[in-house]
Amino acid sequence: MGSLMLAAEGIYMLPYMRKSFQTSMQEVFGVTFTQLGFLNTMFGILALISYFAGGWLSDRISTRKLLSFSLFATGLGGYYMATMPSYPVLLALHAFWGVTSILTFWAALVKAARLWGGEDEQGKTFGILNAGQGIVGASLASLAAWVFSLYAAPSEGLVSVIVLYSTASIVAGITILAFVPVDTKQATLSQYKGPVPRRQILTVLKMPVVWLQAFIILFAYWLYLGVFEFPAFVEKVLGQDKVFGAQLGAFREWMKPVAAIGAGFLADRIRPTRAICLAFGISALGYGVMSSSQGDSTWLWAVWIQVSATAIAVFALRGIYYALLEESKVPIVLTGTAVGVISTISYTPDIFAFPLVGWFLDEFGASLGYQYYFRILAGTAVAGLLLTMLLGWLGNRRKD
Repeated sequence: MGSLMLAAEGIYMLPYMRKSFQTSMQEVFGVTFTQLGFLNTMFGILALISYFAGGWLSDRISTRKLLSFSLFATGLGGYYMATMPSYPVLLALHAFWGVTSILTFWAALVKAARLWGGEDEQGKTFGILNAGQGIVGASLASLAAWVFSLYAAPSEGLVSVIVLYSTASIVAGITILAFVPVDTKQATLSQYKGPVPRRQILTVLKMPVVWLQAFIILFAYWLYLGVFEFPAFVEKVLGQDKVFGAQLGAFREWMKPVAAIGAGFLADRIRPTRAICLAFGISALGYGVMSSSQGDSTWLWAVWIQVSATAIAVFALRGIYYALLEESKVPIVLTGTAVGVISTISYTPDIFAFPLVGWFLDEFGASLGYQYYFRILAGTAVAGLLLTMLLGWLGNRRKD
């Protein structure tokens, strides 16, 4: 589990560097907010293509082999990014990461975690995984913020951060090879001894609960991407410097383990659907209040409260939404395929979320742009709440 924690966060530090270094990337690479958003769009397009095939693949190849290959390839790509390539090369790198961090990684990670947790502790399993992932992310973000502050020139600091993140991915790959066991025979279709559905993908597509989970996670993931904007928000709207933004980003990351582990235990106690409804409700309130800021620097003290509340709710969602697989009784031997189908839909915000907020900022300015965008996210949280209530209702009907 420790290896999975390191892998789950280490592999995504490079594609999502904008979480804490958005304005620095814009300055060093000489790109606009919209162009910066298109880097993540390129990543998202390749990821969207890879999710579906990756789910199918993870039900047939050892998770250990898939995970280790992904981490090594992603880290090597990061070392190349440290050479400060041109914008077209950056686009190609993000496309490459869309394959290495999704096709051969994502479904295999979820499957490995589900196997580790058994039938009765899925909430705790994914909560522990995301809590550990949050600790790793917060530690790396804090270390990166410190490293970045050592350099007077943003370009030198950013290169050091890129090397740090690349090395973390390589180290994670080594720990996977050392500590993750071979899959059990009941987890891989090529070795499975029970009745196997002839039409693996079609079987999953016919499950209504899979489609509901796909859109629930879509809304939750969009809210998760929204918290990446907090450092740029305080820099552009509240007039703070880049070091403050990086520190706020690190503080935000420390909320992840608190939220994930708490949500995991709560989900096993009151059911995942109920815990997710609560998190969506808090997210709607948090983003709604954030949208009311008009750039008054005296409002800065409240940012820490708002970032904490909103981040805890969003990280709680991210920590437990895959626990819905067990509550919805998706067969474990089809876990990878189900995750592939769900992820193909649910991670589409990778394609449109960053260009959308980039367009708002370029078109309306930081203050008004963030006001509009945070209002959209508040509405997204309400939609997620309603769908989760529907999934819970369907689960009760099945039990009756």
